[in-house]
Amino acid sequence: MEGLTLIGVSHRRGGIAALESWHDAFPESGLGERLGLVGVRAWALVATCNRWDVVLVRPAGVGLERVRSALTPARSTRKPYAYDGEAALEHLARVAASLESLNPGEDQIMRQVRDAYAAARAAGRGDAELAFAFDTALRLAKQVRREIALAPLHTSLFSLARADVEAALNGGAHAVVLGAGEMGGLAARALRSIPNVMLTIVNRGHERALGLAAKVEADVCDLEHFLAHPLEARVLVSAAPLRGRLERSVLERVAGLRLVVDLGIPRSVDPADAPEGVRILGVDGLREAGEARRAALVDRLADAERLLRSGLDEAVGAWNERALAPAIRALVEHYTQLVGDALPAHEAERLARAVARVPIKGLRAVAREHGLAAAATFLAETGLPRTPDLEASRGI
Repeated sequence: MEGLTLIGVSHRRGGIAALESWHDAFPESGLGERLGLVGVRAWALVATCNRWDVVLVRPAGVGLERVRSALTPARSTRKPYAYDGEAALEHLARVAASLESLNPGEDQIMRQVRDAYAAARAAGRGDAELAFAFDTALRLAKQVRREIALAPLHTSLFSLARADVEAALNGGAHAVVLGAGEMGGLAARALRSIPNVMLTIVNRGHERALGLAAKVEADVCDLEHFLAHPLEARVLVSAAPLRGRLERSVLERVAGLRLVVDLGIPRSVDPADAPEGVRILGVDGLREAGEARRAALVDRLADAERLLRSGLDEAVGAWNERALAPAIRALVEHYTQLVGDALPAHEAERLARAVARVPIKGLRAVAREHGLAAAATFLAETGLPRTPDLEASRGI
């Protein structure tokens, strides 16, 4: 697992401006060519309104900093965070389990991680190491969700805005959701659960909007029509990457508007463009509510951390055991050959296994504590005439 690497930025560790910068600089459509310049062929992108993370496998001889530099926008004054080996696996598992989310326990991220890996496989960008990382992260995330009650079902980033939304609606009014994707759907369902709310779904694609509207009993409006002829609304939720299209001139024509919840990346509205009496609540503004939830969940989050750590230890141990299997066989064969014909075959093998027990135990300990590269060095010191290539075992 020496080549497993995770590089990215998140709202919690960089802020909204950094997220926009990385989303703009490295869209998925051009990322493969960029990574190909440094020899990376296996990778998956987890890009959401809360993070931009690339999980990849570095080829032998390609250093972490080289890949990190390739994934840093030109003229950027900051670098993305970077993890490799077991640390990369741990971070991916934390992301999938929503422990790194702005709203801990939210449902959406596990599906987004699963979809990211499915897209990588469909595009031929997977390998055994990447498969191990995502399979392990998703399995542990499911276990955390099943055993630790972090949040109710359908909790999302929008859930952090619910109190502000209810206050703005003040017992019932018209709300508009821009976007009919997953986040738009979560926002629409949350709004539908508020009594006396009239709801409209605005989207570019009419069929998708109709599908969501049927589920939440909402009206439908085309995006371009809405921007030209805004509807009356007390609350406007942007769950689509509209990149500044909710200009002041649009918002001023939304009769009765009190609150805009902007969940899009890039942002749909510039807070400086807010008309008088209209509050813009973006992802930055939701951070305080997210940290308050995190503080309230401190004990349960600690339980989730322990569960995750235990599962990671077990998974990494199993991975190392598979990678070490050829070396362990070679050790036993080496000592069996040293005994030669002095003993019957079954006695020779039994003695060889007994003699090999100590170096095998040391090999496993070195691999667990210091990685397969260190284990390969340890193995070379055993005096084996043919030392198995542990690096080649990365492709198991």
